[in-house]
Amino acid sequence: MPLALKPAGLLARMSRRSVPLTNLAQDDRVALFPSLGHLDRTGENWHIHVHGEVFARGHLGLGKRFLLKMLQRAMKVPPEAFQTELFQRRIARFVASNVAGRRIAVRLGEQVHQLPKKSRANGHFTGAVRLAVDKLPVECWSGGAARLSYEVCGQDSGPAVATGQAFLLPVEGWSVITDIDDTLKHTQVDCKESLLVNTFLREFQPIAGMAGLLAGWQGQGAAVHYVSSSPWQLYQHLAEHLRQEGFPEGSFHLRAFRLRDHLIRRLLLFRRSGKGAVIHGLLKTFPKRRFLLLGDSGEHDPEIYGALARKFPRQVGGIFIRQIDSPKNTPHRYQRAFRGVPYDKVRLFREPGELGEAVLPGS
Repeated sequence: MPLALKPAGLLARMSRRSVPLTNLAQDDRVALFPSLGHLDRTGENWHIHVHGEVFARGHLGLGKRFLLKMLQRAMKVPPEAFQTELFQRRIARFVASNVAGRRIAVRLGEQVHQLPKKSRANGHFTGAVRLAVDKLPVECWSGGAARLSYEVCGQDSGPAVATGQAFLLPVEGWSVITDIDDTLKHTQVDCKESLLVNTFLREFQPIAGMAGLLAGWQGQGAAVHYVSSSPWQLYQHLAEHLRQEGFPEGSFHLRAFRLRDHLIRRLLLFRRSGKGAVIHGLLKTFPKRRFLLLGDSGEHDPEIYGALARKFPRQVGGIFIRQIDSPKNTPHRYQRAFRGVPYDKVRLFREPGELGEAVLPGS
């Protein structure tokens, strides 16, 4: 008796089912980064952005040892400085091995979704998950956003290998986009040696009053987004520092970086670009929300924020620039940076106390 042929569609479905949702290995580690979700045009579905990284414990070969030696020379510190527990913790993610080609499945409530793309060469994976509004397992509200927890599934329906959260923003409302280095904590990014020492060898030092400023805005209903040129490898340390100092929860938007990418040069030069594009994307994703932009004068925040205010005049409701000592801080610089931006939208300050009780416009 001849075998009955199965329909092609059924064969395709069976083939898909035979492929595991994830191929994460036992030694793989996964980090999830706080992300955002937005409503679609119908208002019936949330589009939740998922962003994370797959890595494994790395082998400290000759190449990485050479780069670490370069890092030591740039810092002008003795070799024993790299033996401290603090340095070992800060450098650990930089010397880890990136894992490419991993399929990622995430569980939101009772639903499991496989991301369409595998982890890339740098270990990072991204994807959007659609979830009906009436299926939303929201835990609580944080400022103007609902907080949704989700997890990355392990193989064979085993325990989750990582948990993360996304902040689901209403169509309208206020958001605060803030830099981190020299805005929320002392880094001295304009000095190569100080930048590296403060990043790898010293405990982070907060800028007094900034946590209260952001918490006050969040208390008025604003969502918070941390946008920085710091590499993703520092996410855990930055998030822990901000949490301990009382900064509000929020999404993170950092920079992708690999140790082998010319360590010193990349750490110093990649800070000069990319932030404007990230903020531009946030404003485009949430066209009816209004934004406060908080930064400092040490790098290019005035120029970036001024350009965004000219392009999105209705969305950018205010710009706050913390002034740090630098020969670049001249009246001519600010005139050029904020050309065409209404005078009352820009506030320059040195200490948060100078702002008084900063309130959201219209509050």
